[in-house]
Order: sequence, then structure tokens, then C-alpha cells
Amino acid sequence: MLVVFPSLLNAQQNVDSLINMLNSRADPSLRFKAARAIYDYYEEKNSDTALYFANQSVLIAEQNNQKIPEAFSLVQKGYQLIGLGRFGEAFQCFQTSFSIAEDPHNEKPNMWDLSLYSFIGKNYYNGNQRLLSLAYAHHMFALLMVRTDNLEQQILHFKEAAKIGQEINWIPRVMLAYMNLGQSYLTINKLDSALFFESAAERLAVQIGYKKYLGNIEVLMGDIYQFSGKPAHALEYYYKGVQTSTEQRNLSSLTKNYLRLIKYHLASRNKDSALYYSKQNLKTIQLLGSVAGTETNIGIGYENMYLSYQLNHQFDSAFKYLELALGAKDSLNKLRIKNLVEFQNRSFAEQLRLKNIEKEKVIYNNKVRTYALLAGLAAFLLIALILYRNNRQKHRSNKVLEKALSNLKQTQAQLIQSEKMASLGELTAGIAHEIQNPLNFVNNFSEINKELLAEMKEEMGKGNLDEVKALTNDVIDNEQKIYHHGKRASAIVKGMLQYSRSSNTATKELTDINKLADEHMRLSYHGIRAKDKGYTADLETNFDSDIREISVVPQDIGLVLLNLFNNGFYATSEKKNRSDATYAPLVSVRTKKVNGHVEIIVKDNGNGIPEKVVAKIFQPFFTTKPTGQGTGLGLSLAYDIVKAHGGELTVQSVEGEGATFLVRLPL
Repeated sequence: MLVVFPSLLNAQQNVDSLINMLNSRADPSLRFKAARAIYDYYEEKNSDTALYFANQSVLIAEQNNQKIPEAFSLVQKGYQLIGLGRFGEAFQCFQTSFSIAEDPHNEKPNMWDLSLYSFIGKNYYNGNQRLLSLAYAHHMFALLMVRTDNLEQQILHFKEAAKIGQEINWIPRVMLAYMNLGQSYLTINKLDSALFFESAAERLAVQIGYKKYLGNIEVLMGDIYQFSGKPAHALEYYYKGVQTSTEQRNLSSLTKNYLRLIKYHLASRNKDSALYYSKQNLKTIQLLGSVAGTETNIGIGYENMYLSYQLNHQFDSAFKYLELALGAKDSLNKLRIKNLVEFQNRSFAEQLRLKNIEKEKVIYNNKVRTYALLAGLAAFLLIALILYRNNRQKHRSNKVLEKALSNLKQTQAQLIQSEKMASLGELTAGIAHEIQNPLNFVNNFSEINKELLAEMKEEMGKGNLDEVKALTNDVIDNEQKIYHHGKRASAIVKGMLQYSRSSNTATKELTDINKLADEHMRLSYHGIRAKDKGYTADLETNFDSDIREISVVPQDIGLVLLNLFNNGFYATSEKKNRSDATYAPLVSVRTKKVNGHVEIIVKDNGNGIPEKVVAKIFQPFFTTKPTGQGTGLGLSLAYDIVKAHGGELTVQSVEGEGATFLVRLPL
């Protein structure tokens, strides 16, 4: 069986044979090789399937006390977890693998060999397998640092992987490390270093015939030339990358090359090519399975389909993929943020553990120093050396901890932006209803003008100039109405686009607060009715006509109002579902000018807020909604926005009768 493994790896039809061997009662070492062979087949084709067989390899090695094969398989498992965005679990896999591979005592005479690693004809690696596993662990841990934006650590670990690869004379490991070092240096715009490492990786891949990742090298070479101002060279590498990735069946590399070609053809307005490569890219992403990579998530695929159909003026298809992109990106952003938070928590726990170890070492060293003082100056110098080393380790741990805390703050900022994008999704149904009204006016008056112009033509033939003049006035009046309602539709679309912008770039402008409140009340109402066709409610408005335009960020204050109205309609909907037919849902909004401030009062007659939780509703992540129906960030975000405008947001509630929110903004 060992002799036929290379041929088994070269054909998909033999995967079933390998699965049968894995599920048989064959020798555990053969079952381990079968699991790893199947893993290699799916490694860059489907992360879910590859993860399953990596788990099988870990389990078989663990059951047979094969420490180094276990460490190697844990690294493969961690690699797939990175691709799925499960960074915390990947971090744990690498920590366990390091602890095994760094210990020379885990090298056993009867250890299973890892010769299947290279998959290059008959040139299998037969050197120190512990160092092979250690180099592998450094490389994959560096990839985790890439996905969590830790540039210093990724370069350090890629270089360590290359160093060990050179020590054990294993060129594939050196080649892969160079490939990723080129990408790391490209990230910080060190183009000379990036080109040096990527060219070396390309040369080694061709030299040893290991082309599985050559398509990825070619897309990175293209990126380097693109940033160097050589687009023709870049485009040549992207086309080569598509061909190589297709030949090697490396779907991950293939989708990266497709993305570059899509970007190029969109920018060049090559309609057919942009749509072709967008379709090919979407198919490839779907074949990859549940991948959460920044260049391989389904949201990116949908977005490129939307942009390509828009370029082709196929707007029905464009808006279909826009809706899919918004939903997918929102879902994937939430998943990514959740995974980043889990990673930061695990990393933070690991740093705390290291600090506790440091404390124990300090206590131990203090005892040693006390006894060593009796032995004279030589022992004293030894203790001083130990303390100096430990102090350096402590500083390194503190730097890593500071980096983890910084990343956690960035994650929180991303979570807030994700909440804003979720609100944009909720607006879609309401905006669809609002924009239909002016479009109906435009269509109706256009139809009337068509009839009037036909009648005018007839009267002109008769020479009836008075009738022609009257008809002309009617057409002009209708055209003014068409223009008016067209501007209304344009304003609604402009308002929707404002919500997609980051608040970091938003600026204050003079805004009619009465109009803003009225629009968002109707948008919120139509939004909830799109979800629940049977829901109806009375809407009341009472606007102070003395209030002039005030200076605010309209999309941010609109988001505040939308959250308040959504809560009001949600509360009345919940009460209606539990009340008799006499209950009539009511949501009202009132504005008034008081002592140099504008007050906006949003009131509902829902169930109200329990007294014991009123003080908590503006806290982040606190929600009274059932699990899965709310993030607990809406009111917290609204409170922060109002504070940033120099105002205040308060609430009064009577349980069972309703709630009243008061927004006070300076004039």
C-alpha cells in the first residue's frame, strides 16, 4: 500500500478507496496515511471536508501515542480552522503542536514517518520529522498572524519556518515561507523585498516541480508589479495564475486570480469580461465551501456579480446580487467579529497564563538567590543573569498583551460598524415602499402626457391653436410634477447611500429635523410591515413649525430615530400578539423647541420596559429581545451618537403601558 499511495493521490476517483481503508481495521499507520492523503486532496478545495479528515488524523495519532504525527496533524487542522475564520480554535491547535514539536523527547524509534508530506513524485522527505513538524507549525502560525493583522509576528514566524527548512534541506518549506514573506512585505509597501522573496519562491517552485501553490505565487507577483506601476506585467501574471491554479485544482489560488481580473475589467469597463470572470469566481467560491477568508467569502462574489451586471445595465440582476451581497457580508462580518473576539479572548488567557508562570519563576528565582548568596559571588552573578533573562521575557509578554488589547479595540469598532450595516438591511423594505410612490406618479403623468401630446397633434392638424395652447399648458404642468416626484425618488436613494458610509467620514450639515423624523418613522413602519403583513399601527406626528434646520450628521441622527421607532413598533407588535382585538398599537413622534434645544419625543403604547432593567438599556450588548433577535447594540449606539452631538438621550417607561424616549439636541 505504501508503494501505491503516490498514484492514489493523483486521481479523485481513488478517494473512495482511501476512505474504505480509513474505515477498515487496517494497521493504524496505514489508516493515518489514508486520512492524510484524503486531507491533502481536499486541502485547497473544500475546508469543511479537509477539516474532517485532519481531525481523523489527529484522533488516530493520539490513540496510538504518536506525538510528532499528532503535532503535524494539529497544524493541518489549525490551517483549515484559519480558512473557516475560527481563529481561537486554530490558536489552540498551534499552541499544542508547538509544545509537542519543541520537545526532543517526543522523537521515538517507532514513530510513524511523514513521508507523504511532499506529494512530489518519489522525492519524499526522510530527515528529522520533529523539525519538519516544527517548521510547519511556525509557518501556519504565521498565517494566523496574517489573518489577525499582526505583521511583526507573521514575518518572524515565516522566517523561522524558512530557517528550519534550510537546516533540514527541505526546499518546499523554504519555498512556501518565501511566498508568504513576499506577501507580508507587500503589505507594508516594501516592494524590493517583496519581489526578492516572491521571485525566489517562483524559481524554487518551478525548480522542484511543486506547483500546487504556484498560482498563488503568480497572483502575488502580479500584485507586486501592479503596485510598482507595471500593469501589463501584472495582468500577464494574473492570466498565468488562472491557468496554473486550474491545472493544479487549487481553488483558493484560482479565486484570488479571478478577483484581480474582475477588478481590472471593471476599471477598464470591459463589460463581457467583467461578467464572465465574476461568474467564474462565484462558482469557485461556492465550490470551496464554508470559507471565511477575506478574498474567498461569498459576499465578495455576490458584490462582484452586482458590479458586473450594473456595468452591463442589467439592473434587475444587479439589484438581486446587491441584496445577496448585503446579507452575506453582514452575516460573515458578524461571524468574523465573533471569531476575532474568541481569538483575542484565548490569546489574552494565554498571556495571563504566561504572566502567572513568570510570577512563579520570580518566586523560585528569589529563593535560589537567597540560598546562592551563601555560596559567594559566583552564585550571585548566576542569579542576576537568570533575573535579567526573565525580565526580558516579561517585557516580550507585555508587548504581545498590548497588541492583543489593541486588536480587541479594533474588533469592537468593527462590531459597531456591522450594527450600522445591519440597520441598512432593515431599511431596504421601507425604502422599496417609499420609492414606489414617486415612481407611480412619474409613470402615471408620463402616460397622461403621452395622451395629451397625441391630442395636441390632432388639434394642430385642425388648426385649433387655442386648444393646442391649453394642451401645451397641461403638458408643462405634468412635466413639473414628473420632475418633482423624480427628485423625491432621488432624495430617497441618496438617503439610503448615506447609511452605507462610515461615520468617520460623515460631516454635519443643516437638516430639517421634522422631515427627517417623519421619513424615518414611515421607513421603520414599512420595514416591520414587510416582515409581518398582518401588523398595523396608528402613526401620530406633532411637529413644531418654529424649528428651523439644525446642524447634525443626518445619517447618524437618522440611525438614532430608526432604532427608537423600530423599538416602538416591535413593542406594540409583541403586545398585539398577546392582547385581545380591542388593543390598537400606537407610535407617535413630537418635536418642540425648548431653551435653545430641540426635543424629539418618541412614544409607544407597548408593553413598556421592566423597571429593574431600565437602567441597563443603554449598555452595550444588553437586550430584552429573545436570543437571536437583537444584538443589544442599537440603543447603545444611539446613546453614543446623541452624546457626540452634544445632546442627551433619556427614557421613561411604565410597565404594561408603554415607553417614551426623549432626544435633546442643541440648536
